[in-house]
Amino acid sequence: MGLPGYLNQVGEKMEFIKDLKGPTSYNNTGTFSTSGQTINASDDNFGGLEAVIPCGLSFDGLYYAVVLLSGTPTDSPAASATIHWFVQSTGVEVANATNLSGSRMRLYIRAV
Repeated sequence: MGLPGYLNQVGEKMEFIKDLKGPTSYNNTGTFSTSGQTINASDDNFGGLEAVIPCGLSFDGLYYAVVLLSGTPTDSPAASATIHWFVQSTGVEVANATNLSGSRMRLYIRAV
């Protein structure tokens, strides 16, 4: 779940801030649609994700993220989102099998 004190109900939606730890082995297949770190709405006990927005660089200042919600644009929330980590100094997506477990990225999430 998100950080203590950061869960807010807005109508029927929930908004919270979460610190995401990087994976021990980043998945970069060379194809954007099959690369990245997946987070699921169910990880935080929600039914869907409406927005996942990175809040600046990773805490160590080395990475930034681009987020892709699962599925196609519809009126329904996404079951998951894929976080693509990029090296801040080069703009290149993190290489396959890179250990990012020492890095954290803050995310703003709107869920249902």
